[in-house]
Amino acid sequence: MKFKYFLAAILLIIGCGELRAQSADATPAVSPSSPGEGHHGHWRHHHAWIWKKLNLTEAQKTQIKSIRQSMKVQTHPALAAVLKAKMKLLQDIDANSEQSTPALQTMVAADTSALANAESQFAIVRSAELNQIKTVLTPEQKATWQDFHQKRQTRMQDMISKLSQPTS
Repeated sequence: MKFKYFLAAILLIIGCGELRAQSADATPAVSPSSPGEGHHGHWRHHHAWIWKKLNLTEAQKTQIKSIRQSMKVQTHPALAAVLKAKMKLLQDIDANSEQSTPALQTMVAADTSALANAESQFAIVRSAELNQIKTVLTPEQKATWQDFHQKRQTRMQDMISKLSQPTS
């Protein structure tokens, strides 16, 4: 019986060690040109490597930082609206799980519509920001940028294909 407790403790230590190793390598260092600046933007580090791969000059980094700063007036409220809509949807689903199906479906449909509208507005703002950033890039950097987006679209199409296949 004591061996089970010992084994559980060892497995827990090994598991935590692996998680610490993953988190240390998976989080890129924040640079002025990376999309997630500061501790509040940690969720934006997912594609921070593309900024490093572009080999931006200091002047480009400064220009991009300026663009991002000027766009915060639009991006922050748009992102906040998306997060509020998601939170409302989740709260309504959790709070009304015992309600009748038609009433819950109507509420979820309204919340999903609001979320789609907020995501659409955020996409428009983000697109404007990225278009401004692209003007700062050299032709080689634009080619790297396009390659990244093409690979992402290919991965998305592969995922769509996998999900579209019937399960057995």
